[in-house]
Amino acid sequence: MASEAVDKQVEKSSSVLERLNLGERSWKFYAAASVPPLVAAGLALWYYSSRGAEISKKDDKKKRQRKARKAKKSAKGADEAEGDEKAGTSDAVGASTATLGGDEENPEEMSDAQIAALSKDAAKKIAQTLKSRGNKFFQAKRYAKAIELYTQALRFDKDPVFFSNRAACYAADNEHEKVIEDCTEALKLEPQYVKALMRRAQAYESTSRFRDSLYDFTTACILEDFKNTLAATSAERVLKKLAETEARERVEKRQPRLPSKSFITGYLNSFRSNGVEATAEEGVSLSKADTLYNEALELIAVQDYAKAIEAIDNAAQAAEEPDATGVQRADDIYSLRGMFHFLKSSLDQALADMDKALEINPSHVRTYLRKANLFSEKKDLDGVDRLLDRAAEAEPENAEVFFQKGQVRFLKQEFAEAAADYERAASLDPDFVYPRIQLGVVQFKIGKMQEAMATFDEAMKKFPTRSDLYNYYGEVLAEKGGTDSAITAFEKSIELDGSNPLPYVNQAIAVFQANADTDKSLTLIRDALKVDSECELAVAALSQIYLQLGMFDESLTMLRRAVDLAKSEEEMVSAITFRETTAAQYRFMKEHPELLSKMMGAMQ
Repeated sequence: MASEAVDKQVEKSSSVLERLNLGERSWKFYAAASVPPLVAAGLALWYYSSRGAEISKKDDKKKRQRKARKAKKSAKGADEAEGDEKAGTSDAVGASTATLGGDEENPEEMSDAQIAALSKDAAKKIAQTLKSRGNKFFQAKRYAKAIELYTQALRFDKDPVFFSNRAACYAADNEHEKVIEDCTEALKLEPQYVKALMRRAQAYESTSRFRDSLYDFTTACILEDFKNTLAATSAERVLKKLAETEARERVEKRQPRLPSKSFITGYLNSFRSNGVEATAEEGVSLSKADTLYNEALELIAVQDYAKAIEAIDNAAQAAEEPDATGVQRADDIYSLRGMFHFLKSSLDQALADMDKALEINPSHVRTYLRKANLFSEKKDLDGVDRLLDRAAEAEPENAEVFFQKGQVRFLKQEFAEAAADYERAASLDPDFVYPRIQLGVVQFKIGKMQEAMATFDEAMKKFPTRSDLYNYYGEVLAEKGGTDSAITAFEKSIELDGSNPLPYVNQAIAVFQANADTDKSLTLIRDALKVDSECELAVAALSQIYLQLGMFDESLTMLRRAVDLAKSEEEMVSAITFRETTAAQYRFMKEHPELLSKMMGAMQ
């Protein structure tokens, strides 16, 4: 997130996403999350019970490893044993065509009319012999001859195994399109043919058709009761490729845009000031640049961020005019424009503006703090530390510097040090609410519940009208398990400020988890979207509730919206991951509705 090193909103966002099940998860989790509640419960039970068995039973682990190796080998090789079982014959691998008699001694030379005249059993017998000869050539890696024999076998019997075996030959020759064609034919004959699914999935992956590959691997997992290790690991791999590829392409192509109004407001609220207003000296008019800068600050105050960006852009242009003189706030102008570039994820432009501000004023603390945000976005926490040290050198008693130092330590999970920084920030500026909020959160994280509650109680006495304080307090209560108290806190937050969508979302999640009151939950989230139609967390929460209600089309619509709203590439990967796994599961349910009961039975 853009402000993860400085903004308390990040802690809130993280905990909401965890409760929404949208954090970083394995493929098996996403699969479980995208089926109806009863099925999902079964999948979760399977996942955790199997994890326990893996830890406690080494023999089971060895068995699974052997099975995985066998599955991998089977996915690559010809289906000899399976083909014989399907045909109901005992395959004499070295059988000679001489045993057939008559024209059947040379089946490759038989005409279509001659084949049509054969009895069904006779045709199957010849087909099996041809298939067995094909298997021998396959094992000898003479794929062209094996293909020829499997093709001949198909003239006598349209057995799905023959298609799959021929696909294995094509796979060995990297003829992926032919693999897909043959496996598709096999699956038309036998829709639950796992080896054909695996081969087609691998071919789809090799041709970068990741969505189709994911579906086939997913189907193979479900058909084999999630015991196919190769299918599960392959699904995770393909899902990662799919999400990362799409996210990278989207980020490269999309135009810079601001995140939701609620996100920007939360980010700005974490600072004590957005800039110092320029003031005219007696008898001297403000410069054009300063006048536009002041206008930008006024627009930020009323949350008209689009016009504020326009004003600060014009201010920077005015400051660069050849005849520009007497510009008071040139450092703040470039710093503020850099901040908006940062929020739009235009990091190079943001860095250029911030460097320009520091060139004008090497002691400009606000710019050091904003640049630290940028380095945090790049996950350069050492760089963040250096910038905050520079800020501390410029203003040793600046509360914001200690607050942001605490945020960095929090991200590093150095909780005791973070708490000390938050306490220092609060003592330097008693009217700065965010250090108190974060101090309560960190105390909660390290298990000091009484201290955390006391910190929040003291903060609420000092800041009784701060809506965001009650929202974050509700977050902590919800994480603690105090759902009723959390709901009361969220209601208080909404009462104090109905323009903030976040407490609506948090209350909706708490209500849904507490008593499954879907009507109230949906109403609250829709209210949040009325307040801010681009609130990312509201969209994510709505998609989850739809999913739990089995409303897959509606859930997928919201998940697509979540991808569009993602601010960073990392967030986009997470949203795409959930969208694609939900879509794959939903497609399976539509194509194999009869197997839902089988899934549940396998996990009892």
